[in-house]
Amino acid sequence: DSSLLETHVGYEGELGEDASWYIQGGPAFGFEADEENTQMFSGKVGASVDLSEDLTGYGEVSALSADDWDASDLSLGVKAGLPYRF
Repeated sequence: DSSLLETHVGYEGELGEDASWYIQGGPAFGFEADEENTQMFSGKVGASVDLSEDLTGYGEVSALSADDWDASDLSLGVKAGLPYRF
């Protein structure tokens, strides 16, 4: 019953030969059924590292402001994973 559109601009870089990082952020727009649309700010920072030829580890921290752009009402998220390529 709701959707979130994040419009990010970011930057990425290398951390040695086997790792990389990124940071991105920008306005986000919330669309909810039967409610007024909201404008927020969202951002993410993350990194990944090649653990072997077929295995990568990654992590990300994300933040989403409330619709009044108040930093004291941030929603935070953490993501981590180990993708394996066959």
